[in-house]
Amino acid sequence: MKQYLMLTNEELKRSWKIIVSFILAIASIEILIVVGRIIYHERQVQSYMKSAKLSEVEAIQEIGKLSFEQASSYFSYIIMIGVAFVLLYAIQIWYRDWLGESKYIYRLLLLPGSRAKIFFAKFTSLVLVIVSFLGLQWTVIQLSHGIFNWLIKDGYRESGSLGLSRSLNKLYMMNLIDLFVLVILSLFIVSFLFLFVLLERSYGKSKGMLFIIIELVVLIVILISMQYSLEMIDGLLQEEFGAIVLSVFTLYFIYTIWRSLRLLKWKITV
Repeated sequence: MKQYLMLTNEELKRSWKIIVSFILAIASIEILIVVGRIIYHERQVQSYMKSAKLSEVEAIQEIGKLSFEQASSYFSYIIMIGVAFVLLYAIQIWYRDWLGESKYIYRLLLLPGSRAKIFFAKFTSLVLVIVSFLGLQWTVIQLSHGIFNWLIKDGYRESGSLGLSRSLNKLYMMNLIDLFVLVILSLFIVSFLFLFVLLERSYGKSKGMLFIIIELVVLIVILISMQYSLEMIDGLLQEEFGAIVLSVFTLYFIYTIWRSLRLLKWKITV
């Protein structure tokens, strides 16, 4: 346990600067987007007033008031960039150990005890990054909403409530069960990427790619078979359908962890 905690701390120390910088950059961009939309909307109203020679109230009626949902409409795209960063980090967290003159992976593999602690240290660091990213994004939305209400004039604002797009509402106005499902899905994707990296490292590029393709085909077959089977069964409630899907994903998640640990123990050599 002590080695596992030390390795987890080491993984975070090696990446914390780039992780914190990226997350803060994402948060800053989202806040600037809200501020920029407010400024643009007010200038649009003022410009229309002059060109059409209307009063402020009439110009606002023609152009429309600005809601927080409109001001935060680009948040989904920014979040997708953050998701892509997490996926790239899940791959980089392994490959960086093989890069460079020091070959840090050899030091890890020669540590006494089970190699499982190497895997779970990297996995834990990804869990912390994902949870931190979700928590900070939720905070940014609350902060952006406060800034929105503070900067925009009352007559220009459509509503003072926290309006969000449908996708953002699902992400940040969900209950604990939905949040748990989202985290499980994220960890499943991370575990799948870990398996891909370890397959490539274990068997080489050509043979490793073959095994990766096989894993993808098997997963696709499972998903298609599950979807077909569920469509053939009548009378399933939405909760029951969700429970079955979650169970299948959980079982496959356990499989990817088991397969990765076996590769790390038996196939990857110093």
